[in-house]
Amino acid sequence: MLIFLFVSLAKSEKITFEASGKADISGYTFNDNSSYKLYRSNGHWKSSTGDFGLHTCLGTVTNNKEGKSGFDVYCKNISQKEDYFIMKIYRDSEYQESGAGRAIIVEASKNYSHLIGAECSHAVTYLKSSDYFAMQKCKF
Repeated sequence: MLIFLFVSLAKSEKITFEASGKADISGYTFNDNSSYKLYRSNGHWKSSTGDFGLHTCLGTVTNNKEGKSGFDVYCKNISQKEDYFIMKIYRDSEYQESGAGRAIIVEASKNYSHLIGAECSHAVTYLKSSDYFAMQKCKF
């Protein structure tokens, strides 16, 4: 019984989220090649704990004239039980082309409150049609 408890506790310190959806990125590119774009997406998600649901994301994608990029997006994930958590996904120039970045859970309803502050690695792959597949691996 002690072994079962230890395994359960160790397992609860990590969670993985998988998401897929469609993104819309639109905005302005300026004469100096800097840009400011709005990011919107929606889709579906599931977690390694068996939860699943819908998500919507809003944020910005920026590039300055020196070529430095920014990606700051907030995603609200609503579960099949109407609980939610909000994840901030961000990356800078170093990871812009690779689709890798970081995420942190910044807000949650009562049933997900234990995830607030969880730090995550983030990876995304976009298809030509602006459909995407993403994964976050979080520790809390």
